[in-house]
Amino acid sequence: LNSPSSFCCCDLGKSTLYGTLTCQGINSDGIPEITASEGFSISEITKKSLLVSCPRENASTKFLAPYTSFCRVHQKSITCLDISSGGGLGVSTSADGTMKIWQASNGEIRRRLEGHVYDVNCCRFFPSGIVVLSGGMDAQLKIWSAEDGNCAATFQGHKAGTEV
Repeated sequence: LNSPSSFCCCDLGKSTLYGTLTCQGINSDGIPEITASEGFSISEITKKSLLVSCPRENASTKFLAPYTSFCRVHQKSITCLDISSGGGLGVSTSADGTMKIWQASNGEIRRRLEGHVYDVNCCRFFPSGIVVLSGGMDAQLKIWSAEDGNCAATFQGHKAGTEV
């Protein structure tokens, strides 16, 4: 968390609460000192995990540090990442302009999803784990098959870049 990181807490039928986490530094034990914006709390901070809670929704999420990194999936920084519900596949977008599906166990690239005109802002797996939704600077949303990489549908009509 070298700069503020954004996140949200939402429940169907209620307004979404957006927040940020900011790292103030690292203490003498190597533990990050992290603060959360209004509406969120931080607890159980270790070198390898962080528990973020949203008391309003009585919800919490534990974030774990990666234990494996895949440096060859993208050439530049990752802008969005999601893991399939079964945990077998990852999908990510990068500042290098690419979107890829990869094996979560070893980082092996399975598919390159090509079809957005400009940068891809975001990507998410459908709950099935075999369909991906992406949004890009070309003001399009696209639905992809994670199995064969085909774009099944493109939604146009937005007036600016989209995010999912």
